[in-house]
Formats: sequence, structure tokens, C-alpha cells
Amino acid sequence: MRYLISEVARYFGTAVSALRYYDQIGLLRPAGRRGTVRTYGRDELLRLALIRLLHHDGMMSLADTATAISGNPPGDQPTARLVIAESIRVVQRQVQQLREAEQVLEHLLTCPRKDPIRDCPVLRAQLEHTVDAAIEQPEDRS
Repeated sequence: MRYLISEVARYFGTAVSALRYYDQIGLLRPAGRRGTVRTYGRDELLRLALIRLLHHDGMMSLADTATAISGNPPGDQPTARLVIAESIRVVQRQVQQLREAEQVLEHLLTCPRKDPIRDCPVLRAQLEHTVDAAIEQPEDRS
């Protein structure tokens, strides 16, 4: 079974222009054409599902997604495993940042102060630390 580009876009909740762009950069080629309209088969839908998993779900950039799913690229470009390993490090940093954000929000929710945003000494100390760290950073003069 073949699906028109507009159907695929609707099924996957993506823009037709995104599918055209994926074709343009060689990330997702259509199985064929019906006149001038791109059509996609099951294999292309599976590849699009993989693209959505890796890129749209926030795991990696579109360029890294292309590298990861294209196998081992020629030359000195990173291999899929290197890209995946770096993406894991990025996701781990994001998870840590979200955990820290959760702790701050939970504290503010349970802070005994009447107005925790303005009166919480724990929040104030954290903000003071953030300001001090920002001020101490050497200026980027490059």
C-alpha cells in the first residue's frame, strides 16, 4: 500500500513541508510518485517513525538523526554509535536539570513562607549563588 504525502503528514502529525525537506536532504526518500505527488510505502513509514523517535522526541538533532540512521558515513564524520553516545550524555544532562527544577518547584510548593517566591530564604540563597556565579564568569573576548 502506498500513501500520499498529505496522508503521511496527517497520520504522523507533521507538516508536508517537513517531509519534502527530509526528501531534499536525503533523510527520507519517497517510495515513488503519483504524478508530482510523493508517495510512501511501509518501509518509508517505518523510517519516518524512527526519525520522529530520534529527532522529534528530543533525543537528538536532525543532523545527528541523519548520521545515526544512515549507518557509518564516509570520511571523518562521526559514526552512528558516537552520535548516539553523545546524545545519551545530552539527555542525561537534561534529565539532571529537570530533576533540579523539580526539587526547586517542590520546595516552593511546600515552603512554609506565605509568599515563597519573594520570601523564601532557600530560594533567595539559590538566586544569590546564581548571580554570583554569573558575575564571576570571565567575559568572552573572542
